[in-house]
Amino acid sequence: MGGLAIFFEEQGLATTQISLIRIHSERTSPPRALWVPFELGRPLGVPNDPGFQKRVIRAALELLNAERGPLIVDYTEEVPLTAAPGAEAMNGMVCPVDFPPLPDETAPTSEIGIALMKEISALAPWYDIAVSSRGRTTVGPSGLSIVQAGKYLAAFLEDQTAPCPRDDMTMDRVLKLAYEDLKAYYTEAVTMQPGYATSSQVEDWLFRETVLGAALWRLRTLCRANENESYGYLGRNSIIPDRQINPVNRAAN
Repeated sequence: MGGLAIFFEEQGLATTQISLIRIHSERTSPPRALWVPFELGRPLGVPNDPGFQKRVIRAALELLNAERGPLIVDYTEEVPLTAAPGAEAMNGMVCPVDFPPLPDETAPTSEIGIALMKEISALAPWYDIAVSSRGRTTVGPSGLSIVQAGKYLAAFLEDQTAPCPRDDMTMDRVLKLAYEDLKAYYTEAVTMQPGYATSSQVEDWLFRETVLGAALWRLRTLCRANENESYGYLGRNSIIPDRQINPVNRAAN
């Protein structure tokens, strides 16, 4: 959309847009964009809340008052936790899994690897229920078992030259597919537990309350500092969602 907006502006048409992925807007530099911290697929927030949705639309339209760009403005109002009458409720999550304690920021990488494997094991019953209930899973593109994926992630955190578990792909490709499989495994498992609410709450849980989340934050730092551009690209664009890095009213990481 940002690219189309540039062409429309060249023809004399003023444009504005709503952006869900900030880094895409930064790359395309649209004339005017409103970045919203909402989950993908919901650019106006929660369904059936016209008051909130109108405020988002008005904020986007107000950008038309800016004569020149490129311009990216952050929308500062969070999705309401208490639903308006008729709107979808934003209930909290209940997670009846006994997870290992989160390693602190100074914990050695080996400790994270051990805790990660315990966490993967704790989620296994819920993942099995999810697959049985839904009859499908999105886990698997890496070609590794989930335990192998976890072990490779842990090994890479300790040593970026750790042997790749597949010899038919580049290391960076296997690494990406491994952590994407782990994300899918956690997401599918937790959404079968009592109290599952929205995908944004699941995302917050994964990246803020799990050992996998702690491991992925470390992985992001390592990849961004790696001289190999393919790893640098993963660190900048793939490992942690943009709204986790730059959430409204939360200190940037």
